[in-house]
Amino acid sequence: MRMRRFRIWLILSVCVAAIYSMFYYKIFSGVSDREKSVTVILKSLNVRLDFWQAVNKGAEAAAKEMGVELNVVGPLQENDANDQIRILEAAVEGKPDAIVLAPIMNDRMPEILSRARNAGIELVIIDTPLELVPVPVLVSNDHIEAGTLAGRTTATATKGHPTVAIISDDEDSKISSERLSGIKQALDAYPNSVLGVYYADNSEDKAYEIAKQLLAEDKPFNAFITLNESATVGVARLLHEQRRAGAMSLIGFDSSVDEIQLLEAGTLKAAIVQKPFNMGYLGVKTALKLIDGDNVDPITYIESNVITRENMYTPENQKLLFPFINNK
Repeated sequence: MRMRRFRIWLILSVCVAAIYSMFYYKIFSGVSDREKSVTVILKSLNVRLDFWQAVNKGAEAAAKEMGVELNVVGPLQENDANDQIRILEAAVEGKPDAIVLAPIMNDRMPEILSRARNAGIELVIIDTPLELVPVPVLVSNDHIEAGTLAGRTTATATKGHPTVAIISDDEDSKISSERLSGIKQALDAYPNSVLGVYYADNSEDKAYEIAKQLLAEDKPFNAFITLNESATVGVARLLHEQRRAGAMSLIGFDSSVDEIQLLEAGTLKAAIVQKPFNMGYLGVKTALKLIDGDNVDPITYIESNVITRENMYTPENQKLLFPFINNK
């Protein structure tokens, strides 16, 4: 009889312990007992914009590796701040565990991101830093260092005698401003090496006209540094038309299909190439660490590479220039 009672009490104790363990796990395991969700909001999902498609692929690779539910969204046009704000508001309403955002600057952005934080959504900023308090975690290319690389590359291309016309997109671009800062730091060692800084407003045609005017004035300079793809392509078109590609060094940024062709032709002397795949990948992995409560670095910088006609066919640089082929 005593043995039977003992067995009954033992079975009841095991059942109570099991029920308690299940309850404890549900209460304290947080998001660990379900699939974690991350929403990535890019500046554009336009399939013709290689940079953002590479960021997308990097995010997808990290999500697949880590078993994360991923939603990648963004406006069609790269500068459509209103559409990105609409997309961001919808994402906050959806309450994912984290949002990874490549922000288009807009005065409404801080208030919406504050709402996201208040809702318990983790936040990672990629590509373009935001001035928020507290400062959000940032995963970005080191744009100042990239500018420094451009300045040094120009000095080498001009055999230590650079006189440079710099063509940017617009004065309000934080990325271009940081690139410009790095260029000037690198060229400080060469007195009077910057002819001027000119703004083409993201227009290939305007960059073409600026370069045409500068060359028509017969000013004594020997290099262009172009801070974005449209400026690079516009200036390259002019140099090709006027058959000045050999005499005038052109140093650009990014690695679109057009720019790769310009490198192969020798019109573009060098391209400062970012690693957008890495940015998307690390953005999602950083978000996952925040969800899990792990410590993360406040800033993760991703280095850039100098790609030239001479080194563009190395395996490492082929991966940078053709991420969709090498990361399938």
